[in-house]
Amino acid sequence: MAPFEVIALDGPSGVGKSTTARALARRLGYFFLSSGQIYRALAWSALRRGWELGQVPASGLLADVRIEIQPNGGLHVNGEPPGGALNSDEISRATSVLSTLPEVRALSNRVQRDTVAALARAGHYPGVILEGRDIGTVVFPEARHKFFVTASTAVRAERRFRELAQDDPTVTLEAVTQALEERDQRDSERDLAPLRPAPEAVIVDTSNLTLEQVVERLAAEVQGEGAGA
Repeated sequence: MAPFEVIALDGPSGVGKSTTARALARRLGYFFLSSGQIYRALAWSALRRGWELGQVPASGLLADVRIEIQPNGGLHVNGEPPGGALNSDEISRATSVLSTLPEVRALSNRVQRDTVAALARAGHYPGVILEGRDIGTVVFPEARHKFFVTASTAVRAERRFRELAQDDPTVTLEAVTQALEERDQRDSERDLAPLRPAPEAVIVDTSNLTLEQVVERLAAEVQGEGAGA
């Protein structure tokens, strides 16, 4: 039996990691797991427990939180599905704060590793694709395939702007660009798990590529048809 495959897909905000990873998972028949959704689930739980932005989280606030990834890719928090609530602006702000804390990152990493171990034991999928910012450097440094997808700030801002403008006509490209630049700086300069490609990661600039072209490139690497294979 072939070994269970772990694919790490990292990259900056607004580059389309989730869309790419989900499409690649469909192409290969792998399970898709988003680290961002796990962090959002932890933020959702913290807010429900009375934590507020601006507060220093109490020690052990999330120690007993149980996150279970469902077979369909959804998740439950202590047996309850948060559903679309994870995509709210409030959750986004809370996630940005909590994800900088060592204990929260350690908890998320444990959930990811436990989920992958359970998937490997179950044997329903040949592998898993995890997307985030430190999958290949921290969470699964032993992953056989590591990708770092990126794009210019201008391209990422334009993509995010088009996405946000569908729901908020007041959003401006300038504001989106500034937010991305600030997020990039925070992610790359933080002391804990800074955003950077693993030394052996395949770096793919998607600035001038379609989603289909990106997926083709990554799939070819996984299947041994990439450059240098």
